[in-house]
Amino acid sequence: MLVIVDMQNRILDANDENYVPGADSIIPKIRHRLEKAREAGELILFTRDIPIEYKNESEEHFDLQIVDELSPLATEYVFKKNYYALPPELLIRVRELSEERKQEKSRIEVTGVELSLCVLANALALQGAIPEADFYIDPELVDGNQLNEATFRLLKEFNIEVLQ
Repeated sequence: MLVIVDMQNRILDANDENYVPGADSIIPKIRHRLEKAREAGELILFTRDIPIEYKNESEEHFDLQIVDELSPLATEYVFKKNYYALPPELLIRVRELSEERKQEKSRIEVTGVELSLCVLANALALQGAIPEADFYIDPELVDGNQLNEATFRLLKEFNIEVLQ
């Protein structure tokens, strides 16, 4: 299973509070991993961070869309969240999807931004929903504004493999 966290247009806008300066450099790498996942028929999940002030309003604003280079296909899942991690009802849905596709439960890769916030929060939330899975993160496929090395150490403490 491949999970792509919050790779939205706003992370590329230097005027946005969610700007991640290195995000543009990981897009081609995530795109390559996404293509491999599609070829292998992996379950692919995207998260979209919709600030609570936009909930049920202008969620379709350009800044809140997933970057074009990573556009989800109709067979892929896009889950909206209004805070750092997926809410319980969506975590249950992810668990159900993984149950339907048993092979997807064995190894789950989490990619995207913001490493010390949304990537961390979603990795831990998903780990709680699918505790039997092995989770891993490739440092080349994540980015954040701060605390990246500390976050990698913390992820390891939660038995999430950080690839070398």
